[in-house]
Amino acid sequence: MQNVLLAYATPFFFALILAEAWWARRKGKEFFEFSDSLTSIGCGVFTVTIELFAKTFLLGLFIVVEQRFAVWHWPVDSWLTWLVFFILLDFVYYWAHRWSHEINFFWGGHVPHHQSEHYNLTTALRQGAWQDISHWPLYLVLALAGCPASVFIILLTVSKLYQFWIHTRLIDKIPLIEGIFNTPSAHRVHHGINDPYIDRNHGGTLMIWDRIFGTYVKEGEPVVFGVRKAFHSRNPLTAHVDWLVTLWRDASLSYRWQDRFTIWFRRTGWRPEGAKRRDFRPPFSLEKFRLYAPVLDAAQKRTGFVWFMLAIVANSTMLLGFGHIGWGAQLLLAALVTVTLWRMAVVFSASSVK
Repeated sequence: MQNVLLAYATPFFFALILAEAWWARRKGKEFFEFSDSLTSIGCGVFTVTIELFAKTFLLGLFIVVEQRFAVWHWPVDSWLTWLVFFILLDFVYYWAHRWSHEINFFWGGHVPHHQSEHYNLTTALRQGAWQDISHWPLYLVLALAGCPASVFIILLTVSKLYQFWIHTRLIDKIPLIEGIFNTPSAHRVHHGINDPYIDRNHGGTLMIWDRIFGTYVKEGEPVVFGVRKAFHSRNPLTAHVDWLVTLWRDASLSYRWQDRFTIWFRRTGWRPEGAKRRDFRPPFSLEKFRLYAPVLDAAQKRTGFVWFMLAIVANSTMLLGFGHIGWGAQLLLAALVTVTLWRMAVVFSASSVK
């Protein structure tokens, strides 16, 4: 249901992205890069393709837990139900999001959202395919608390829709609501790789949890966007496994079997001694940061865009056909989405870099 609602919202997302790009260009701001924008949206397309299958099972699990094991059953038609679970969902989201930054394995599911070194509305669509799946055990706490499944899925969708507009550099600080609600300024901090901004401002809709638990920081120095282990690629498929592959390699290089297991649950960035010695990785330096800037000719842009649009069509057919076409057809469409995104990545990988 959630992904179907997002499918209907997609035309509005694209309209707002085009409007932001036009306004940025008019102001002389280089906030967009063609292949980066398509890669970001491509990450989102691949994510909803995977989630269409995964969330069918997970939502069913949520319903079973709520109906059989909930400590209380809340009426759907009560305003108190919606208010209570709006607050509780935002609280759970804060911790799920925070742990996605602080724990190696969970960072592997969330990192695609942060890989872009640009920051615009396409970044909002750059989601990790494994992120919500890994968050689901925490969401089941809401089921145990008695949150009706329809309330949960609508509130989760509203949270994601709210977070779309905060991914922009065109809106400055907003008086009165800064530090209370999530805003473009607060979320720019969250995407920063500057020292003061690392692992800050994890809230979804509200900033009060960050203020309570000491992770809130106001925007000050200019934000540098991206991830410290840079993802210099325009491949929306490998983006989802880049950090997990890194963890696997570090685990295999470890001298101790304990480290090979615990690395997945250590703080993000922790490496075993064996990995440090066998595969030296220089410490991050903001002064040495250089924007990844592939150069594409007109033919590459046109060809990449065609493959991108084919992926959009296949994905939209999947989402809008949910419940009307068989699982076999859905799997074929999912394969088509994957292949077309891969072909787009191949076109973009032939670029030169400034």
